[in-house]
Amino acid sequence: QGFFCSTAAQHPGLAFGAPSLASAAMLKMLLPLLLCVSACAAEKPAPPVYGGEPVQKAFDAWLSEWRNFYVEPGKDNVPLLDDAVLPEALQGVKPKVVLSEGGAAGGVVSEGMGYGLMMEGMAAARGDGWAVDLGLSLMRSWMGMVEGSDGAASGGEGEGEEEGAGKAAYGVSAVAGKGPAGVATWKFPRDLCAANEPWKPCHGSAADGDVDAVLGMVYLAGVKHYADDFVDVVMRSVIAFASADLGFPDMYRVLPDGKRVYVPRAGSQWGGLTPSGGRFQAKGPDWCYNPSYFAPAHYRTFRDFVKAHWRKDFDQYLPPLLNGSKTSAEDLMAAFDGAILGGYNILYYSSCESGAVSNWVGVQAPCEDDDTLSCGGVPWEYTPYVGKDQGKCSTSGTKWGSFGADATRTFWRVAMDYALYAEESEKVDIYWRSGWVNQNVTFNARTFLNRVQTQYKDYAKCDGSSIGGCDCDWGECTVTNKTRPWMLNAAFAVDTQPPTPGLTCDNVPTAWGQAWWAGFMSYPTFTAFIAPYQDNVYLKKKKLTAGPMSEQESRNWLNTFANLCDFSNFTEKGGWKIVGKVCQRTYFHVSQQAISTMIMSGSLSPVPPAKSPKTKSASKPKSHPKSQSNSTAKHKVVVESVRKFSVRPAPAESIGHVGNFQVLTAAALLVLMAAFVGMVAARIRKRGIAEQRLTECDANPLMDEAVVEHAI
Repeated sequence: QGFFCSTAAQHPGLAFGAPSLASAAMLKMLLPLLLCVSACAAEKPAPPVYGGEPVQKAFDAWLSEWRNFYVEPGKDNVPLLDDAVLPEALQGVKPKVVLSEGGAAGGVVSEGMGYGLMMEGMAAARGDGWAVDLGLSLMRSWMGMVEGSDGAASGGEGEGEEEGAGKAAYGVSAVAGKGPAGVATWKFPRDLCAANEPWKPCHGSAADGDVDAVLGMVYLAGVKHYADDFVDVVMRSVIAFASADLGFPDMYRVLPDGKRVYVPRAGSQWGGLTPSGGRFQAKGPDWCYNPSYFAPAHYRTFRDFVKAHWRKDFDQYLPPLLNGSKTSAEDLMAAFDGAILGGYNILYYSSCESGAVSNWVGVQAPCEDDDTLSCGGVPWEYTPYVGKDQGKCSTSGTKWGSFGADATRTFWRVAMDYALYAEESEKVDIYWRSGWVNQNVTFNARTFLNRVQTQYKDYAKCDGSSIGGCDCDWGECTVTNKTRPWMLNAAFAVDTQPPTPGLTCDNVPTAWGQAWWAGFMSYPTFTAFIAPYQDNVYLKKKKLTAGPMSEQESRNWLNTFANLCDFSNFTEKGGWKIVGKVCQRTYFHVSQQAISTMIMSGSLSPVPPAKSPKTKSASKPKSHPKSQSNSTAKHKVVVESVRKFSVRPAPAESIGHVGNFQVLTAAALLVLMAAFVGMVAARIRKRGIAEQRLTECDANPLMDEAVVEHAI
């Protein structure tokens, strides 16, 4: 209002002597503001899209199936802790672990524990009372894993602590305080790593399991209303993750423009920017990186948790720089932002236009000597290769430069970023290999996920965007599936001749790994459809340009995927009887199917606010069917089959940081401003004498307040 009044006072001739000219001048002054408001509204990303009832039912079934892997740990399985060392919320809680199987798994691995903690933490935040109990049970066992079977921090290595052949692993794996807090050795019992060499137990953490476990703990802290002792344990865990798995505070590279980037490591002992020699020599493949370990939504959540809940006494937990200088909470938060910047750029150079991603790639960017951990450099300069000599690296049974079982998790990790941080995930700077910003490339969470959607739109042999477009309509198919899976497989087929184009490229140069028919390969790709598809994209196979998809078309795709399995048969005694061609029920398949449908159904929850009211949690299920099984193996466990889940409220339409409200607010502001201009012009035409100026200017504040109050 001051602007309009001062303008009238400064230009009385314009305002009152020439009404038409005054109106034109006023419009000219307001036009940039109107355009700015319009542009700001247009820049807001659309909220994520979620599936309907079929997707929710699929998630309910897969979560129930996943919970069947929860067991009570035996005394030789995972270390058990006394109540005295635990936060109050964990005292008296019965511990549980996730019993894994297959591949590098077997026993209790941090990967499975991380999945469980993440899903239960988010379910608890949605109001699932039983998930609170299960999440706390898993957290208690995780803390036991951190403590380690020998009573020491089992992540293995504090900064400078000697380990192995006279070498130390960089970083702090556990932060001392009341109760063990940090990252855990990747497998328990630890002697499972070397059955013939019991003096060489499992060592070091795995960053993928750590990041999911700590995220689940952040959610549980919110569910427990951020009790001081609980926050203390979680904050120490966040710090330990940043140090052991991201290399905070010393292990980073500085780009030519001064930006500092961190590269997620494979774990506490190797990977990322861990040097190939010197004091902190890697104990695994040199300069190796797994794109599926990149978890941008997790890093943003940790950053925001630090910002919201940091206390002065937490300063003592921060690891110092190697030169002895102290670090701060601001440094810690900047490290998470640096890991996001680095991760998206490495993903850009590790993926194809189809969305296919490499299992393992190189990020070689050495400093002048191996004992120097931070310097100028560009980690993605030679990605996917390890250095200019085009070296290769891999582990865990998956191939370098190949789209396979490791890489597929990238989709749901990036989908989580869009679901929880839609607006922020749009703002990603992509750099040339030389280290300067590339202004010609737009690559972020949404555009990466849109690549996968384009692959399905172009190469699938049915149209999932239309209701019934991929339905089974004959014989045996209708017995086990509502959706014809072979038609969807065509988008990522490696079991046909020729295979689907686009699954290899310069960034993913090695022939594929596992087939789409494995649930752990296909389900993560489905999560891509939560990202709005807003651009016109040329389809190479169909030789046509596909326009944007409506929200309903995206939802139809999600429902189509959910109908791949038949979840119609449920009994109190037997649980879900899941049947279908892409509906496997073993550990790794179920983990990916449960996480993916959680995202697709909109069952992700924002972290509970810092000042949430202390309300009672949802009631627990009335009964938990149990069955006992005795193992003859060395490490016995008592199995409790979990077959039910408590009722949750329906998912919110959007949980992103943007929504329809912002668009409506911007539109309303435009209307109000247009009305204001018309009102002012009308008044000017009626008032032609100077004596009326003061009255009009005095009235403006009252008018504006009324307008604002009405808008609010």
